[in-house]
Amino acid sequence: MTGMVLVLAVAAVLQGEAASIGPTGMEAVADTMLARLESDQYGETWDEVLEAYYASATPGSDAITIAYAAVMHPWQPDDYVFAYSDADCRNRRWRPGDVTLSGPAGSLHLSKEWPGPS
Repeated sequence: MTGMVLVLAVAAVLQGEAASIGPTGMEAVADTMLARLESDQYGETWDEVLEAYYASATPGSDAITIAYAAVMHPWQPDDYVFAYSDADCRNRRWRPGDVTLSGPAGSLHLSKEWPGPS
């Protein structure tokens, strides 16, 4: 994927993963994507990185704006490589994140290490 097709693919994932938190959550998920791209453990391409995120939705303007910035003008990410929901904590028995962002419809957990059982 290249150019705007990639931006829209990233935006769809941001919308699906973090729209319930809002732009702050979408930016945090984009940050985890950039951290994964920088790491040698999670894929070398956007296509490989996007495979780790399972939610997707028709992107809104905030998601498109954040995705454009991440793809076309990437920033230096934090070290959080996992982004997951309260439902993941409950259903998969994952620990709460190192950082938790709350929004009107739930929370987004960010973690530097695998949050699940060993």
